Amino acid sequence: MSKSNQRLGNLTKDDISFPKHLTPEVVHAALYVHNAPSKEDTIKRVEYCAKQIGDESMSYAMALLVLPTLMDNMRQSNEYKSWQEQTKPNKLN
Repeated sequence: MSKSNQRLGNLTKDDISFPKHLTPEVVHAALYVHNAPSKEDTIKRVEYCAKQIGDESMSYAMALLVLPTLMDNMRQSNEYKSWQEQTKPNKLN
């Protein structure tokens, strides 16, 4: 399918206004890299996708892949733990 005719359920890409960090190309590139069978293939896929969709879009795809790690790191930070303690509802004993 051409890029303008990609199907999204019953919608086409032209029916939806995607933010540039969540276009089908970005998501598909992230999935393609994620599903590489080896580290060597991952590197090849990153290079290939960067050539296909450009550096900015590939940066978004890579950001999607590291998001779980960033979230885990954030949850372990002192700032997050402090915020979590402050937002806990007071419990009646």
